[in-house]
Amino acid sequence: MEKILKCVFFVIFLLMSGCSLKNLERSADREVSSIMSEKMKKIEGEKVPGFIPGIDESSRSETVFLTLKDAIVLAAKNNREYKSRQEDIYLNMLDLTYQRYLYRTRFGLTGDAGWDKGDGESFSGGLNLRLLRWLAQGAQITMNISEDFIKYLTGDRRKDVQTIISMNILQPLLRGAGKAIAQEDLVQAERSAIYSLRNFIRYQNSFSVDTTEKYLALLLSRNNLQNIYNNYESLKSARERMEMLADAGRQPPYEVDQARQSEFAAYQNWLRAKNAYETLMDNYKVFLGLARKDVLALDDRLLEHLIDSGIEKPAIEPQEFMDAALMKRLDLMTDYDEVEDARRRINVALNRMKPRIDAELSVTGSTETRSYPNLDFNQPSYRAGIIFDLPLDRLPDRNNYKKALIDLNKRQRDFESRRDSIILEVDQQYRNLGEYYQSYLIQLNSLKLAEKRIESTNLLLQAGRATARDLLEAEESYLQAKNSLSASVTNYLVSYLKLLYSAERLELDDTGLWKGDLYEKITKEDI
Repeated sequence: MEKILKCVFFVIFLLMSGCSLKNLERSADREVSSIMSEKMKKIEGEKVPGFIPGIDESSRSETVFLTLKDAIVLAAKNNREYKSRQEDIYLNMLDLTYQRYLYRTRFGLTGDAGWDKGDGESFSGGLNLRLLRWLAQGAQITMNISEDFIKYLTGDRRKDVQTIISMNILQPLLRGAGKAIAQEDLVQAERSAIYSLRNFIRYQNSFSVDTTEKYLALLLSRNNLQNIYNNYESLKSARERMEMLADAGRQPPYEVDQARQSEFAAYQNWLRAKNAYETLMDNYKVFLGLARKDVLALDDRLLEHLIDSGIEKPAIEPQEFMDAALMKRLDLMTDYDEVEDARRRINVALNRMKPRIDAELSVTGSTETRSYPNLDFNQPSYRAGIIFDLPLDRLPDRNNYKKALIDLNKRQRDFESRRDSIILEVDQQYRNLGEYYQSYLIQLNSLKLAEKRIESTNLLLQAGRATARDLLEAEESYLQAKNSLSASVTNYLVSYLKLLYSAERLELDDTGLWKGDLYEKITKEDI
């Protein structure tokens, strides 16, 4: 009977526990649902404030004339990401100033004052000057000079001021001892400052290439837009000629319909190209940090100059660029240095596993309590001792050491991966350069053939020896050849800049332009 009752009570307990858990779950669901409903109502009633400084552009509208040089300078001045990168550099240098500050003599002045009333009435207070200095070997020197005074409003007023001076030296003997361990944070801060500068220089170079690529893409888009519009006008004229020939009985009516369909398609292509150009223009304004209503007037002569002057065969030795990349790439240097950082952190982790044994020496002196400040100190007192902390619980230190070992392996793999990716990147950019040069030669010949084809097809059409389809195909080929030639020229230039960037051979001046004669060679500002 007793066993049966125990079983019954156990079953009841389980049922009650189950109900309790279910109730808890339902309670949680209700509370979460209530909070979600509350927040949803708040979100539905939210709206952006009517005026936010820096966003209201109703009165901003101006025409901005931009050469490639202007675009690079303006982007470096206004681009939001560029500014953030500059601020990151500044913040990193602030971290370094703090680490250096820790190893300078630091001063602190504190004090207090108060009024007390009990058996008597008194005014008490004090001043304390504190000096702190860390030494390279990990020792910490602290000096305190304090001035305590009690001014009795009633009672003995002859003894109310006392000066106390003390100095304390704390020197780690095992954990935290040694210059390499004690100054690890300072060393890492110094190296991190270099890393951040390297990263920013790489970003600057990439930003200059990116700005140029966007500028040329905008010029190319507008050039294509003009070519597409010219093609539309040409097809429109061709359709009108065919209509006259059809009226004279010299052209079948269905060929006029073909010409009309091609004209409609050309107009649709022009609308699509116009939309793409305006989208690129808006995005470039945002990139340059300009207002949405500003009007950009780009230098059309640049693309015309690049097309007219043509492209020379690249006189580049690929192995020379590869060697430069593997020796001078700033990000590869940083990855290599971070392997050394990981090795140092292993030594730091090993040091933290040692017991803490610190030698302490202190000297304290004080003056007699008098009615005025004085420096007539009594015989000072000395104290020497040992502070120890045996690492009985070593699991945290063990885990930190294991993490340091894993981090070293990871950093080594990152370095090897970066090196391999740089080799592939330089190879790829060199191959791209060769491809775009060959594409340029092909499109140059293709454009010449397309021009001859249009001339001959027009003559044949007038003589009745060609069809409308022949002329339409000739016009389409001519349009493609013109756009492809422009694209091959800009692609070649951007690819060349990217090859210089990948080999760490793209150097910038203070304005963000490429050093040397590269800019003048590309733009020829005397045009």
